[in-house]
Amino acid sequence: MDEEYGKSDLRNVESMKSVKLPSIKYDVLLRLTQFTAPYTWKVLLLILIGIANVGFNVLRPLPMKYVIDNVLSDHPLPTQLQQFFLAAGGIPDKISLLVVFVVVSVLIVLGSSALTFISTHLTTRVCQQMVLDLSAQVFDKLQRMSLAFYSRNKIGELMQRLSGDTYVIYSIIGGILLPTLFAIVTLFAMLYIMMSINVTLALIAMSIVPIFAVLLVVFRKPMTESTQRQYEESGKLWSFIQQSLSSIKIIQAYSREGDTSEQFKAVVAQHNDASVNSTKISTIYNTLTALLSGMATAIVIGVGAYMSLGGAISIGELYIFIGYIGSLFGPVNSLAGTIQTAITISARGKRVFEILDSDEVVAEKPDARPLTDVKGHVQFRNVSFGYGQSAQALRVLEDFSLEVSPGQIVAVVGPTGAGKTSMISMLLRFYDPWGGEVLLDGINLKDVTLQSLRNNVTLVLQDSFIFPMSLADNIAFGNPHASREEIIEAAKAAQAHDFISRLPDGYDTVASEGGVSLSGGEKQRISLARAFLRNTPILILDEPTSALDAQTEARIFQALSSYSSGRTIFIISHRLSTIRHADLIVTIKDGTIAETGTHDVLVNGGKVYAELYKYQEVAQ
Repeated sequence: MDEEYGKSDLRNVESMKSVKLPSIKYDVLLRLTQFTAPYTWKVLLLILIGIANVGFNVLRPLPMKYVIDNVLSDHPLPTQLQQFFLAAGGIPDKISLLVVFVVVSVLIVLGSSALTFISTHLTTRVCQQMVLDLSAQVFDKLQRMSLAFYSRNKIGELMQRLSGDTYVIYSIIGGILLPTLFAIVTLFAMLYIMMSINVTLALIAMSIVPIFAVLLVVFRKPMTESTQRQYEESGKLWSFIQQSLSSIKIIQAYSREGDTSEQFKAVVAQHNDASVNSTKISTIYNTLTALLSGMATAIVIGVGAYMSLGGAISIGELYIFIGYIGSLFGPVNSLAGTIQTAITISARGKRVFEILDSDEVVAEKPDARPLTDVKGHVQFRNVSFGYGQSAQALRVLEDFSLEVSPGQIVAVVGPTGAGKTSMISMLLRFYDPWGGEVLLDGINLKDVTLQSLRNNVTLVLQDSFIFPMSLADNIAFGNPHASREEIIEAAKAAQAHDFISRLPDGYDTVASEGGVSLSGGEKQRISLARAFLRNTPILILDEPTSALDAQTEARIFQALSSYSSGRTIFIISHRLSTIRHADLIVTIKDGTIAETGTHDVLVNGGKVYAELYKYQEVAQ
């Protein structure tokens, strides 16, 4: 093949596109909330359960207050409690009061635990479904992206966006909405209770909140930048691992394991540095907030104890303040944490929307019509094409015109880089031409649906991909409803039946990932059988037999001759013996057609084809 179909290169790890995000992108957060719309009622249920749980947590110190003031001391019960007990049959003695308050305390803990379990379970279910919805949209978009997109983006980095960054939708509910709402409700509930007990102590407790706000402003930028860099380095690490493992054969063949390991260590070191730096900044922030919380607690204890000595508040009320002061800054920290979460979400969410918003798809017109009754009449009219969109873009084809009649076997030959693969890529609309048009049965390919076009064209690549499934399923990949008999017939035509039959499980043998357990020739024969079974009006063979011996190749092309009846077949090959019996041979040089004709005519023509043929004859 002349151009690779979106393959990555280990040398390009450092050239990854960076995501620059100086602050929270509220438009990203707003767009992410749209994915929660189908789950509105479930989210409302989560909110109600959470608020009920907040009520249990706020009430947790109260039973102990009554134990201290009304059981261990001689303070009278509050008027409301006295009325309650009188209505229930009389005010109990101290032992009975102790039992009542202990039971109430246990019930509060049990209720809080039950609601926490229910809330956690429901939150996980709802948020995971949202992640699934978002991941499905991203995956669907990635499947429709043009090959030009994949030639510029690392597969590993895209994998991280799909499998990792899509979890931002989880954090919208579990990391921002619910924690923020519950923190606010908790703060107001605690503040109300504290204010009702003692205004002075309540104001002392709340005076620390502005200092938290100042800390947040100071640390917001460094936390943003460190989080951004952490995810950039994580994407680079994923990309390097994917590229290294997919290139393991060539790495081992060239004894580059040591060098690759050193490169891996360098990438991991950068990732670790980014993670350590991000953790350091977060740790400093958390330490300072914990220090402030401790100082505020000490001040409240000191002032409260002094006021208790003067009779301004009871020991039980001071206990509530001490209990709340420790819990008070939990919601404050939670609110600060949601800011950090929002920073992370906006960074990662932006990476997701970069895919969803990308226009690098082969566009299908709204009024595109499906192809029907395809004959196989192919025309390239004044086509120009290249790679890239800048002024330095590489032009591959220029004013390229070719007409192929239905049922013809057309061989396309030429020097490496001449534009052969680019030509057949446009026939499948992997790319669209810069200028001119490509027609099938007189219809511009841009006017037909992609699915109907690709359902009528079968492509066999030199680099045959084998899926990690049974060989029968691999052959039937393009025709999943084929019978076992049809699969076997296709395998026989591709000269694959004999070696498959010798395998322990025959056609049910499961290939390893990428087909590494098969030889190159065996993989090519599986791919050819897949193409024969699909049985489409147009077949494109891009160096389909480069790994086969001459005898096997001859038998395959003999089968292809009978298969080709009424079908248009394009063969790209550097092995000219493969295509000498083609109906038409097209020689491409420097992006234009240099000559066309049969083998005998071109050999005697003394031009590009004759020169290529002479070199191959000498080489043999």
